[in-house]
Amino acid sequence: MRDSPLSIAIAWLSSTCKQPETGMIVHALALSLGLASLSATAMAAPAAVPGGSYVITDVTVIPVDTDEVLRHRTVLIRDGKIARIAAQGARTRVEGATVVDGTGKFLVPGFVDAHVHIATEGAIRDSKDPAMAALELGRDHAYDRQVMLSFLKAGVTGAANLGGSAGSDEDLLWLRGQIDQGRIDGPRLYVGKRINGPRAAVAIKPESTPPASRPEAPYTAADGIAAVRRARERGYDFIKPYQFLNRETYQAVVEESRRQGFITTGHLPELGCANCADRAFAFAHPMTNIAHSEELARFARIGSDLSPSDIPALAQAVDDSGVSVTPTLITLKTIVGMYVQREVPSVPGDWIKLVDPVTRLDWTPPANRYLTQAFRDQEGADTFSAGYDFARVLTRELYKRGVRLTVGTDAALPGLAFGVSVQQEMIELREVGLSPLDVLRVASINAHRLFDPDAGSGAVREGERANLVLLDADPLADIQNVSKIAGVFAQGRWLPMAEIDRRLGEGQAFERGLGEQIERLKDARQPTH
Repeated sequence: MRDSPLSIAIAWLSSTCKQPETGMIVHALALSLGLASLSATAMAAPAAVPGGSYVITDVTVIPVDTDEVLRHRTVLIRDGKIARIAAQGARTRVEGATVVDGTGKFLVPGFVDAHVHIATEGAIRDSKDPAMAALELGRDHAYDRQVMLSFLKAGVTGAANLGGSAGSDEDLLWLRGQIDQGRIDGPRLYVGKRINGPRAAVAIKPESTPPASRPEAPYTAADGIAAVRRARERGYDFIKPYQFLNRETYQAVVEESRRQGFITTGHLPELGCANCADRAFAFAHPMTNIAHSEELARFARIGSDLSPSDIPALAQAVDDSGVSVTPTLITLKTIVGMYVQREVPSVPGDWIKLVDPVTRLDWTPPANRYLTQAFRDQEGADTFSAGYDFARVLTRELYKRGVRLTVGTDAALPGLAFGVSVQQEMIELREVGLSPLDVLRVASINAHRLFDPDAGSGAVREGERANLVLLDADPLADIQNVSKIAGVFAQGRWLPMAEIDRRLGEGQAFERGLGEQIERLKDARQPTH
């Protein structure tokens, strides 16, 4: 097939004007290729937005919302959105655009971690260890910026944080605004408020009287409702109900969240106590999303002992309730690995280099509770492996019934690094029987529809936000190709992998300094003889 005038011109520009530090990017200040007008709106001078204007040439587009594969397309991104997807040879005029060579590459929606606990400077300052809380972090949010770049390096352009400390939440709400305004590069953040009651309020055999109910730890409906309303006032994106809410409070939190326009994603309530929920109650008052397949295993038929025979009825209950599920299979697999091998599983490739010193410290004893004898001695520990198998088979059954799934990781649980753990979970889902296309859907548009239903579908379509991943290999041929990333569009801004790596490299000096501070703390705590 003959090359079009557009491809010939782009090839000439690429061969003569390529910038060595960005490889595929060509800055064409006046790209006069005789291309026809898109529309009066598209031809107008672009607004001053962080994203700018970009043209991706000769790329294969995998929209993901259908089975289509659109080959040899030219994609125009402007003002943070996909302005046009044109067939090869279509005539377009773009002034001052950045041209990205998509030859042999594949454009897919950006991935979303639907269950993550993001490390932040706010969490460090909230540490119960005074020495850790006093670590010198600087004033330019270098720590936060490195974490955000780690997500982008893995193609993760959206992340839902399922609750943290007060300081961590404040930091994330601030970061969310900075990213939305283009001041910091990172994934679109969805910040959840965790609402949980005191464990003593739902204990089967209470060992102590719980403290008075309050919105910070409610076990009355009134305080549960107050907690949701406070979250709305503060600007949270969703509510995470946790398992130590009694029947009355759990229902109040779920129903008030719905009235306030919140989605709910979290843990199913505790079972067994006098005022606890039961299986029928939980599915009669469902959250929007269940945060783990493992949570459902707790709701298997009493006495079934994780028997596969209970899976069809459990999957039917989920399907009938209309709730979606974030399986987090890689989470349970990692916990089983620590239980069996008595060490933290290896992080893929060179990703361990991107795990910050504070998180690394949390992964080692005594901070890592999964490596303690107390963890091994707890009741039911010997069923961890069976629970992982149960969760995998249940997830497959949910998928076969059409229950909407999303990708979540629970990072930074020990052994799960930010960003790359999303790719690990995608592989887990492929291994339980999802097609590569469905894995892409689960990792992208399903999460967009869950957390941001009013902001489009998240598919690679005209008019959608430009949160995209450009891959060097076909993910439909092998899902592991999702790790072969040429670059990402985050909030409409193009970041080639070389640029992401460069910035991460610049931040290593800060992390070395942070690591040295931690080593001095450890040395100071060594007993003297």
